[in-house]
Parts: sequence; structure tokens; C-alpha cells
Amino acid sequence: MGKVNRQYRENDWFDLNLDVETRTIYMGSLSQDFEGNESGVDNFMSEFFIKGMHILETKSADKGITILMNNPGGEWYHGMAIYDAIKESPCHCAIKVYGQVMSMGAVILQAADTRVLMPNTRMMIHYGYSGYAGHTPTAIRWSDETKKLNKKMEDIFLESMMTKEEAMGHGYIAKSISNIMNSQREFEYPPQDPVKHTFTRGKSKIEEMREVLRDLLKVDTIISAEETISLGLADEIFQRVPSV
Repeated sequence: MGKVNRQYRENDWFDLNLDVETRTIYMGSLSQDFEGNESGVDNFMSEFFIKGMHILETKSADKGITILMNNPGGEWYHGMAIYDAIKESPCHCAIKVYGQVMSMGAVILQAADTRVLMPNTRMMIHYGYSGYAGHTPTAIRWSDETKKLNKKMEDIFLESMMTKEEAMGHGYIAKSISNIMNSQREFEYPPQDPVKHTFTRGKSKIEEMREVLRDLLKVDTIISAEETISLGLADEIFQRVPSV
């Protein structure tokens, strides 16, 4: 009987992306469109994830939750539902990223208490894409909403970046951003002059950082695990402890 119950739990994990025994949730695409493209962050992902968080929090609010992520990004509102579920959880939430953490996935990652990347993880940050339908006043209203959402995304990234700056000392993020931007320019033609950003001390620093961050967000900026950590958008790269 016990063996049957164990098998049932394993099937639950595989089908529902939730392992109650190990307090683990898998966050990956749950569907695809008619052309075979993965859905990414959508209503299915947010509904499954929030239900899973509720189950684990109800069982124990003082034990940690591990979230395994392979996230190509997706829809903002469903993504923020996931972000809030993690950010406001009474449990310590650790996200371990496999493969990709892109667009909305990069925003969600910032909600975790511990952010771990596998060695070959790639992050992509950008403002995202939007399309408007209907008559002009409606399109203008949604355009205004997009501006507000872009500002919110900047704030989330800047909070992580400022935390890193405070931990490492004044000038650290300026150097990190400069290195990343110069790395992005390596394959441009004609060659571009290297950039070297500096930020002043005091209250104006965060707004100076925002202006440079906006340059990264205007296009798809893809960065390595090491660069992600240097920017303050993740904490560490996973390293397996050798068995004795």
C-alpha cells in the first residue's frame, strides 16, 4: 500500500509540478500555441503556481520552499501574480534557475529570498512587447498603462541593483554595467567606443542608474550567469558539493 502511495505522489509531481514532500514547485511552460511555441508566463502557470504555494504555506509556514525555474517570460499581469505570491510568502523562497530566465521571468526572480543560477543560465531583460487594438483613445490608455508597468519593472531591478551596490561599495554597479554594455558591443560594426559609467553619491544615484538601466532595457539584453550576479539580479551560481 505504501509503495502505491509513493508512486502516486511521484506522478503528482510530474503532472502538477508540485512535490509536497520536498516542498518543491516547478515553474516552466505548461502549454504551447498552435505553432508549437511554448507559452511561458500565462494563466496556467500563475494558477498552478499560486495553488502550489498555498498548499505548501498551509502545511507549514516556517519551512522553506524551493522553486525550480526554466522561464522564457510572458504576460506581465500573470507574472506579477507569481511575483507577489513569492514576495509576500511567509516561507523562505529559493529559486533555482535552469536554462533561461528571460523577460518576465527575470522580474519574477527578484521576488525570491535566494536566487541561484545554474552555470549555463542566461538572463534576458527588456521592456517587452505590446500591441493595442480598438479606437485611438483606448490605444492611448493602454500605452499609458505600459509606461507605468515599465517604471515598475525598473523599480524592481533597481532595488536589487542598489542592494548589491550597498553590499559591494560605491562604484560597483557602475563598473558592472559598463562591463556588460561593452561586452554587448563586442560584435557591433562599426566598432563602438567603450563606455565607462559613473554615478554620484547620494539621492541622485538611483535616478542616474535608472537612465543607464533604460539603455539596457530598450533592446533584448542577454547576459550570462556571472554578469547577472554582478548586476545584483541573482545571488550565486550553483556548485555541487563533491561527495567525500
